Amino acid sequence: MGETGWFYRTFIDPLLKSGRKLIKNNINAGDMVLDVACGTGALVFDLAEKAKKVVGVDLSESMLKAARLEQKKRGVNNVEFIVADATLLSVFADNEFDIVTLSMALHQFNPELHSPILAEMKRISKKIIIVDYAVPLPKSTNGMAARIIEFLAGKEHNGNFKRFCKLGGLVPILEKNNLQIKTNKKFGSGIFQIIITSAR
Repeated sequence: MGETGWFYRTFIDPLLKSGRKLIKNNINAGDMVLDVACGTGALVFDLAEKAKKVVGVDLSESMLKAARLEQKKRGVNNVEFIVADATLLSVFADNEFDIVTLSMALHQFNPELHSPILAEMKRISKKIIIVDYAVPLPKSTNGMAARIIEFLAGKEHNGNFKRFCKLGGLVPILEKNNLQIKTNKKFGSGIFQIIITSAR
């Protein structure tokens, strides 16, 4: 999709610091957590400060290479990074995790993959926490910056982002996939939203 570990660490991760804090606030000590499409592992490391164990999965070798280098640098022992396709998480058993998270990733995928990804997330955990763009994005400087970042991420990525917005964003996508929304909150000047769901 044209992403690099450097690009996300430089432009995306800093914007999502408050989002990671919101997710962390919903993690309990002793929780087993899976972060799908973990990228460079920023969320994984934050959650590891509170959870018993956090596993990050991503299909990008370059992202996970950056994550493992950071793990070694930090000396964190309760995290693990695994190369895996978000649509097929067969390495994990049903309800293996207390919580599964997906942060700033759903908009990257072709809409045809939304249902398979969410189905796997529902299978491995009863509680799902998702962070992504709030749709419609605000007509502000920050909203424009978000659109520019998505444009710079590459043609395929930007195309999927536009289709995500056309579908109405997280709420209609989650409802279509039989996920019951428990909490829905915007943050980051209205650019992002965090949604906590459970399977119906």
